[in-house]
Amino acid sequence: GSDQQALALMNNAFVMNRTRATGAGPTASLLRQVLNLENRQMVDTLFLTVLSRYPNEGERTAAISALSNGNRTQQAENLLWTLYNQVDFTFNY
Repeated sequence: GSDQQALALMNNAFVMNRTRATGAGPTASLLRQVLNLENRQMVDTLFLTVLSRYPNEGERTAAISALSNGNRTQQAENLLWTLYNQVDFTFNY
């Protein structure tokens, strides 16, 4: 991973589109599917799909707390964007 790779993941239009529930492609479909799940199930599913692991308790608590505050769809998009920008994802994929 490099600084350029990290910046591309954070700011790239392709990545930003894929983290939207209304965007195109498999990620948008994933978000549409998980929006109807309970918060814990949504968090676990997104972690497993993006990072191939379950969240630890601290990650799960923070994610569930974020999903409970404000617009749930926007918070789910933010969670997905955050997972794509995790060090785990950058170095594994």
